[in-house]
Amino acid sequence: MFSTVFGVDFSAAKLAGPNIWVARLEARAKKACTRYHVVNLANLEQLCGTAERGPALAYLVGQIASSRRALWALDFPFGLPVEVVEDGVRWSGQIDWLRGWGEDAYGLGLECLRRAKALGGRRHIRRLTDVEARAPFDCYHYRVIYQTVQNVERPGWGGFSRRP
Repeated sequence: MFSTVFGVDFSAAKLAGPNIWVARLEARAKKACTRYHVVNLANLEQLCGTAERGPALAYLVGQIASSRRALWALDFPFGLPVEVVEDGVRWSGQIDWLRGWGEDAYGLGLECLRRAKALGGRRHIRRLTDVEARAPFDCYHYRVIYQTVQNVERPGWGGFSRRP
């Protein structure tokens, strides 16, 4: 069982600190079941003292890495629809492709649109998770693609860490 649950609502804003929110819930046993109660809700700027994206995300990575018996729920796209990546590319290849775009998230979104259009169907392809969650935009929409790219680019970010 987790003693703490964290929920992180991401933003693609340049000043990520005030726009990324972290909720902390703690377990409290009540008779035969465990219930979680919100004990803190704050944005990253309040938690780490800076609004700048790089240091704010580095702080968050440190918090995740040092946590014990905690569940972290992160609200950002972990990948693109398989239809807009090259055939046969594995997960690590998709991450490498995303990294290759560097800071040009908008350009990556346009490339995804170009690839979707070449398939002859919809230009905005939604993953099953997007459909089930009723997400307002696909994960390469210009309002969302920045979240995908910013989170892949963070060194030490969970399974996305760079390998030598």
